[in-house]
Amino acid sequence: MEYVYQIALRPLCQVLQSEQVDPANVTLLREAIARAGHWLEPIIVERSRGIVMDGNHRLNAALQLGLKRVPCIQLDYTDPRVRVRHWQTGQVFEVAQIFTTIARGEIFPYKTTRHAFDPALPVVAIPLEQLYA
Repeated sequence: MEYVYQIALRPLCQVLQSEQVDPANVTLLREAIARAGHWLEPIIVERSRGIVMDGNHRLNAALQLGLKRVPCIQLDYTDPRVRVRHWQTGQVFEVAQIFTTIARGEIFPYKTTRHAFDPALPVVAIPLEQLYA
């Protein structure tokens, strides 16, 4: 069975950070995105709540750029294309813990979860002007 990822322009206010980030990486990413003039790598979010699965640094770069929307791939944790593991141990990560942590208004430390997607995620080229509106 072939799966196609759908790209959605999701309002930035509906994307929830899930892990802490490295500020230096955010700065480098913001500068690279601004230089390119296009958004190239979608943020992967949990469909119903907008929790970031992959892309916390990109989310923070978008906030610093003042974007209103970001390209997202919206998936569910039950999707067979999604796997979550502990970044350090490689053990399966309990998805319920993600929901309860975010519901408490907390985020995980940097590099807690590692999401893997199969097939690989697409690259896009969306002009930044489309994301300021």
